[in-house]
Amino acid sequence: MMSPDQIRDKVQTIIQLPALPSIAMEIVDLVENPKTSASKLGRLVSSDQALAAKVLKIANSPFYGFPRKISTIEFGIIVLGFDALKEIVISISLISSLQKRSDGYFNAKAFWDHSISSGVIARRLARDLNYRISGEVFVAGLLHDIGISVLHRFFHTEFRRVVGIAHETDLTSLEAEESVLGVTHADVGGWLAERWNLPAQLVEAISLHHAPEKAEKSPDLVALIHCADVISVRINDDPIEFDKGVEFDPAGLSRLHMTEEAVQEYIQNYASAVQTEITQATDLEAARSL
Repeated sequence: MMSPDQIRDKVQTIIQLPALPSIAMEIVDLVENPKTSASKLGRLVSSDQALAAKVLKIANSPFYGFPRKISTIEFGIIVLGFDALKEIVISISLISSLQKRSDGYFNAKAFWDHSISSGVIARRLARDLNYRISGEVFVAGLLHDIGISVLHRFFHTEFRRVVGIAHETDLTSLEAEESVLGVTHADVGGWLAERWNLPAQLVEAISLHHAPEKAEKSPDLVALIHCADVISVRINDDPIEFDKGVEFDPAGLSRLHMTEEAVQEYIQNYASAVQTEITQATDLEAARSL
């Protein structure tokens, strides 16, 4: 069994900083140009069908509150905003650079749906609780489980053992990870976020999304991502195997001044919206690209 230090060294040394696809770099450049129009951005995004499908999926999320279906990329960009588009494209590129196709131990579609759901729920939850809204809330939700992709791709033997233990015992997924690796996917994701030089608040949100009581730099953000993650798990009809046994941390609820009654109300309010989102027609297009 590899030690935690060996795992950290491997994460920080053999995993190269993934280069953003050329289209992502072009989008970033266009967003930073004040003369760029939504139509110009729309044409560029539309040139990549997989990226376009995912952007449309996010724009059509009921959590963005637009009353009718968004069928064009240009309109989707207007709804999302240029800065949000940039953050979404970068996040999608980072996830795609690590993610392999589904196999018997990892469902790529379920992972992607959970990532999007967690991001949009975190954004909506922040708004509903009157916390400052910023792109980092959505991005942190989208990237919070990136360590699972790392384990599946670069520690596949150990990942298979984790899945087997979680299936065959009463251990939670986190406990199974600890038993095999001595660390969790949250630790691994945090190390990778450091390797990518992501902002400190995102590193903390990724590494502590299962332990919000340990947050020091951005405890509100960590608590939001923690609660969004658990809510996303609770309202999903299909079990999310990599989050087996995940529960609300009292410290996270306390940080957001949420009671158990309020949690149940949010779960009920968000459930239909998330299910609508996940079953949209664009979901099929997004799934084909994974």
